[in-house]
Amino acid sequence: MATRTLSWSGPKGGEIGIGFDDEHFGLGDMRGEIERMEDAYPNLPNEVPQGTSFVFSRDSTGHLAARFRVGDTVYRNVAEYSLRHRWCPVHVMNQLVSPA
Repeated sequence: MATRTLSWSGPKGGEIGIGFDDEHFGLGDMRGEIERMEDAYPNLPNEVPQGTSFVFSRDSTGHLAARFRVGDTVYRNVAEYSLRHRWCPVHVMNQLVSPA
């Protein structure tokens, strides 16, 4: 199993590292997921602390695990089969940095 890292970049140069196991997630699929999040939250990488990262992997039972590091806080989501549902902390982060 190899780990790859892609970047979700904002228009002002902010970045969020996206790590994933390429044994479980195709490069094209992960790029598509990042593009979907870029469309939904185009400025988010510029607004979160430097060093923010997301890591997606599967455990030995096949459950998807996601770890999101924002500053000194680590969020963990487990027991889901769908990658799409693992992006939930992005919605929370957007609400925190862009209150309505």
